[in-house]
Amino acid sequence: MKLYEYAIRRLLLMVVVLFLLSLVIFYLTRGLLPPTTSLAPYITPKMNDISKLELAQSLGVATPSCPSFTAFSNSQAGCVVPLWGQYLGWLKNVITGNWGYSLLPGISGGTQTTWSVFFDRFPLTAELAVAGAGLTVLIGIPLGIISATHNNKLPDHISRVVSLGGYSVPQYWFGAVLQIVLVLYIRFNGLGLFPANGAFATSCAICIADPGTASLYTGAPLFDGILSVNPAYTWDAFVALALPALTLAITSIGALTRIVRSSMVDALKQDYILLARSKGLRERVVVYRHALRNALLPAVTIAGLLAALLLGGAIVIEIVFTWPGVGSASLIAANSLDINFLELYVLVTALIIVATNLIVDLLYAKLDPRIRY
Repeated sequence: MKLYEYAIRRLLLMVVVLFLLSLVIFYLTRGLLPPTTSLAPYITPKMNDISKLELAQSLGVATPSCPSFTAFSNSQAGCVVPLWGQYLGWLKNVITGNWGYSLLPGISGGTQTTWSVFFDRFPLTAELAVAGAGLTVLIGIPLGIISATHNNKLPDHISRVVSLGGYSVPQYWFGAVLQIVLVLYIRFNGLGLFPANGAFATSCAICIADPGTASLYTGAPLFDGILSVNPAYTWDAFVALALPALTLAITSIGALTRIVRSSMVDALKQDYILLARSKGLRERVVVYRHALRNALLPAVTIAGLLAALLLGGAIVIEIVFTWPGVGSASLIAANSLDINFLELYVLVTALIIVATNLIVDLLYAKLDPRIRY
């Protein structure tokens, strides 16, 4: 099977997976909750029972023959549309981009669509996840290489302690420690070294007080500052991102370091490495061109899994650092039973995870020509 044929096959499978997941999500959010739950974002205090019943009927939850809203609320026989009928109406709306309205306390007042609320905050979560993934690769792979090339020596011991500590420490605890040390203890002119919270801050010791503005290209402050060619704005966005990104990445750095070290140690023992050295190749060429390329396959596998963990772990980090992304909003949605937001959040997260797994599988063929699909 050719690579593009495999990619098409996986894309079709991705659609099936998302469809089945949508069934599960819909059943958990609509089938196990009272039928009135889906009406919460649309009901106002001024609405009477007749208006509420008309609303339920227009949303495809109540049947046209239902006599009253009270009968619908009590799930009287013949008043509630069967779950499969509700799902078909919901799926039709989802395909056309209609996710309904969102009612998140402190975020939306019921007049904003779920789509707009979600994607106003999603760039901030994406920025945090990308930064965490970048730190994981930039720190984890070099630490693993250093550890493997200095096996059982001091650099190896230091790298292993760092990776084991990072893998073991709870993220929320590490984030709290960073805030205590770098925000509360280390202070200059009454300001903490780093900002305590938020996605953009100008009130810290190393922040620029008046960075100017940036055009809203992506909704992510760091990328908007770069695209707007505003170094001061970019710096303040970077400073605000530093502690949350490091906290998010700390666990995955430890995991990736251990995987790379183990793979590199095995690769450096292979016969082709001995042959390369016997040819007089420089050690740098032997390590990075021959050993690392073969050792990266397990690392790519774990990187795909870590990408999903980073996205899911962003919820905890967003809460610790008051980061205004979709992770913290999803917790509010769960507490307030905003099922429209939860459905969109879970499906988008699932889409990112399955897409990441597809990219990882395609990278296999690029890194190792021997792999065929």
